[in-house]
Amino acid sequence: MKALKITVITLSLVLVAGFAAWAQAKTGEYVDAYTSATESSMKATVTGSAFDAAAKALEAGSSDLANAAKAKAAGYVAPKSLIGNVMSVNPDGSVGISTISQWAFAVKGGADTVTLQLTYGQNALNLAEVGRRGTLFVPGVSVNGTSSKYFIHFKVVKVDVMKYSDEAFAAGKFNSYYSGKAGKKSQYTLTCQVLALEEVSPSVKLGVVFP
Repeated sequence: MKALKITVITLSLVLVAGFAAWAQAKTGEYVDAYTSATESSMKATVTGSAFDAAAKALEAGSSDLANAAKAKAAGYVAPKSLIGNVMSVNPDGSVGISTISQWAFAVKGGADTVTLQLTYGQNALNLAEVGRRGTLFVPGVSVNGTSSKYFIHFKVVKVDVMKYSDEAFAAGKFNSYYSGKAGKKSQYTLTCQVLALEEVSPSVKLGVVFP
C-alpha cells in the first residue's frame, strides 16, 4: 500500500468497539459499535430515503475493481472512485487502517454489500474470516449536492484469496493498484454485508496525502 499521512483523526467508534469487546468478555453481552452511543443524538445512523440516497451515491463513487489486465486494455477509462479507509482492530487492540481505492458498494434492496480488495497485511488478516466486522470510512460523498462522510459498518460474508505467482502477475490478474509483487503478497477480496450507514460529523477528519 502507498504511504498515508494521518493529519487529524477522531474515531470514537474504535473506543466504543473496544469497550464493547471488554464488556462482552466481562458479561457475555455484546453491543454493536454503531448502536452503543450513550446518547442517541450522538449517532446519525442513516435510514429510509436518506439511506437510499447515500447508498446510490456510494455506489456511484465506487471502483470497478479492475485488475491490471483490464486497466491496461485499449479504451479503458477508470471510474473516478473515492478513497476509502478500512478500519479494523489489531490483535493488540490498536487500530488497523488501510487506505484503498479498490472498494465497491452495491445496492441490492435491503441486502447491500461492500466489496474490498486488500493486499496481504495485518488489516487484511484482521478481516479475512467470515463473520468478522469492520468499518469503511468514505469522505467526499456527494449526496443531493452536499458533500458528506460515511462510516459503512460491515460484516464479512465471503473471503477470496489470490496467492501470488509470477504467472498470475504477468497475466494481470491482480488489481490495478496491487503493490505486493516484491514481497509476493496475496490479494484478499472480501465480500461484506452492509450492517449500517452512519453519517459522520464534520469534526471527524482523516486527511490522507499520497506522495
